[in-house]
This record gives sequence, C-alpha cells and structure tokens, in this order.
Amino acid sequence: MRTKNKRFDLNLLRVFVIAYRSQSVTKAADELDMTQSAVSNALARLKDNAGQELFARTGRGIKPTRFAQDLYERLASPLLDIEACLSGLESFEPEQSQRTFVVYVHEGLIYTLQRALVNTAMPPGIDVVTKELPATEEAIYDDLSNEKVDLVIDVVKSTSRVYTTQPLTENKLCCVVRKGHPRFSSHSISKDQYLSEKHAILNLRRRSLPFVGWFVDEVLPQRAVHSQHSSLMGIMSAVSFSDAIATVPYHLAQQYQDTFGLEVLDFPFDVDTYQSYLVWNSRMNQNKANVWLRELVSNLLAKDEPIVSTN
Repeated sequence: MRTKNKRFDLNLLRVFVIAYRSQSVTKAADELDMTQSAVSNALARLKDNAGQELFARTGRGIKPTRFAQDLYERLASPLLDIEACLSGLESFEPEQSQRTFVVYVHEGLIYTLQRALVNTAMPPGIDVVTKELPATEEAIYDDLSNEKVDLVIDVVKSTSRVYTTQPLTENKLCCVVRKGHPRFSSHSISKDQYLSEKHAILNLRRRSLPFVGWFVDEVLPQRAVHSQHSSLMGIMSAVSFSDAIATVPYHLAQQYQDTFGLEVLDFPFDVDTYQSYLVWNSRMNQNKANVWLRELVSNLLAKDEPIVSTN
C-alpha cells in the first residue's frame, strides 16, 4: 500500500528524462554516472509512483510508452530551464581559464574554421579542438548530451527541444570537373548534362537522403556513379584524374582548385546554397563558457565568409 504523505524524490524525474532521451539504460547510466541497476531501480520507483508503465524492453534498449511520452513533454522544458539556469551561474573568464573546447564541424567548413582559429590570438589557457562530424546523428547527439563535445556545426537542424539550433552561414554549392574535361569548356552546365555524367559522390546519408538531396528541392533520378568517397577531399582528388563530375561547397573548390587542377561550374539547380547551423545542448544556453565559444565561432566564420559566386 502506497504511503500518501511520503515525499516524492525529484531525482527520479531527471533519471527518467535522461533514459527517455537515450532510450537506453546503459547510456543513461553513463551520462548520470550511476550504475545500470541504480537507473533501473529509479525507473521502477517512478513507475510505482505514477502507477503506469514507462518503458518497454526492446532488443537494444527501451521504448517509451504513450504515458512516458506525455510525461516527457510536460517535464522536458522545465528541467531544461532549471539546468540552463544553474549552468549559467558558472563563472568563466577566458583570460584566467584553463579550458579545452571540442567542436564537431562538417567537412565543408572544418578547414575554414581551422584556418581562422590558427590566425586568431587565443587566451593563453584556451584551446579549441575541431573534429569532423561522426558518421551518424545518434553519435553526434550522444556526444553532445554527454558533454564530450561542446558545440556542433552541421548542415541539418536538430528537431529536438533538448538542443538549440542557430543559423550560422550560408554557402554556395558548385560542380567541379578536371581542367581539360572533353565536355565542359565554360562555367555553365545544364541539369541534363549534370544528370548524364558519371559522378564522384559522397558516401554519406542523413535522414535517408544522399548528400545532394539535402539541398535540392526536386527528386533527382538515379545518377551514374563513377566512385564513392567518405570525404570531399577524396571526391576532388578522384575528379582531378577522371572525367567524373562532383558537387562540393564552392569555397572548398575555390581553395583547392589549383591543387587538384579543377574547373568550377555553376550548380544547375534553383537552390544552389546550403545552410550551416550551430547546435548545442539547451541546458548550456546561459553557460558563460559555451556562450563565449558560440560567439567566437560565429565571429570567426562571419569574418571568413566565403565568396558565393563563380561568375
């Protein structure tokens, strides 16, 4: 029989929220620095208090029930506000701090940001380490939740209220072919020409879309594949000694045009730009160190805004 006047343990709600976000007792235990049995016991106690099932076991984790989904919707914003408020109380003075920040950056901007950081006088105890984005969104957001990374620069918005997304830069797309390509002698290319060529493509899909599909509104027919690559640099290298065509960010093509012996062509679709976003954990909204980092990155990339015309 439940004791009605027993004081409710609010810590159970934090365990629930972390378990809900990760949909894994193991991951929740890692983030909370608890044992798996302690997380399981906390969820069992909350289930007893609520009188409703919260999660169902799946092959690789836990799946929230409808009741858990409704509970999370009610709890997420207030808890994030509390965490953000507490995080904002932490002091941070760049000139007196010893701190290494980690920023995940998509390949289209990582070299630009690295160059800007090298040319910037940083406070003596501050270091900013840039790393390419992990291959999956699950890995990106797990690391952001677990504070293994402070900031993410991505081409895809986060749709979760757990993370805050802010537009950062808009960059132009272009096509590249090798100099002396037998079918291209000017900066223009038609859609039909684009689709008839063999392509060096980025072997990376996000939300079930291939790289070019992130930006082009229309559904593209299957393109003939010359080669697949894990990096944009690999794509440009492959194009340099073949008759393949590739789609890459314009400022990257401009930077390495002479290195790889490339011709730059206008992207033949109405939407020829892509947006990059800053993404961070919402509980860091008022955190002074994270605010400083966001302002630094935004200012550096604004100063180094790439040219957006191939004409």
